[in-house]
Amino acid sequence: MKATPSEYVLRSRSWQLCLALTVCATLFAFAPALRQLFTLWTSKADYSHGLLLLPFAGYVLWLRRDLFPTMIRWPDLWGVPVMALAGGVYLGAGQTNIAKEWLQGFAVILAMTGIVVLFLGKSGGLKWAWPALVLFPLVLELPWRVSEMLSLKLRELATHVGSATFLTAGLPAYTEGNVIIIGSTRLGVENACSGLSMLLTFVAVAAAVAILARSRPIVDRLLVLFSAIPVAVLCNLIRIVLTGLVYHAGWQELGDLIVHDLFGWLMMPLALAFIWAELRIMDWLFVPVATVSQTDILKAMRPGRVM
Repeated sequence: MKATPSEYVLRSRSWQLCLALTVCATLFAFAPALRQLFTLWTSKADYSHGLLLLPFAGYVLWLRRDLFPTMIRWPDLWGVPVMALAGGVYLGAGQTNIAKEWLQGFAVILAMTGIVVLFLGKSGGLKWAWPALVLFPLVLELPWRVSEMLSLKLRELATHVGSATFLTAGLPAYTEGNVIIIGSTRLGVENACSGLSMLLTFVAVAAAVAILARSRPIVDRLLVLFSAIPVAVLCNLIRIVLTGLVYHAGWQELGDLIVHDLFGWLMMPLALAFIWAELRIMDWLFVPVATVSQTDILKAMRPGRVM
């Protein structure tokens, strides 16, 4: 089929009707998975950042409007097998019950990808929409085994590094399992303090920053993305150490009523401050090299010119 300017395609009644019918059919087919995602985002603090995903994805697409395809060849039949794969993954996850929630959420992403390819084309459509699509896996519920393993490792790391920090500060600290004992104070590093929620949220935030920083080199954006893990671990460690110091000082009520929860709210601004500092440090360390054209070199080499 011949490609048509996008302004004519978007005004076409047939394109609009087919798109509306396809979207409605997809929402109906994947309604259980969509309800599960909404329940996940509204009931589990680890995934509450999912509520911000849809408006942010729309904002990303608006910022990338200059990359919207100028010519559209539709329907692009490559979208059909992608949507068929989405249906197969969704049904297969329901039958096997292996990582069901994650796979069914991923099937929704595949379905959205298929719609983009079908109505905007696999090259132009994906070039415009891929940043919004790659954000969605960051808000899917991790498989139980993966979540438990990550939580356990993060708790162990927070416990041992926290104890070493207290020792470095001159406090008598040692560990019993996932409990830090500072003198007569026992500070338990529970699942809620493992930092998994922080890790998932920080990765999503770092991915958002990397996507929005389009003017920066790809190396800078990748560094921001991969730095989310150490930043999350560092912020969680700061939270645990400060909470332990408050308890050790004897301010039990302050620790129970204010400090622990307040630090939880303050971790996101702290993580954003770390990312901002990281960008500033990269600006100081990596100075752009000015490009010199061949013409400028030839002019500089003319007789009588001082080099």
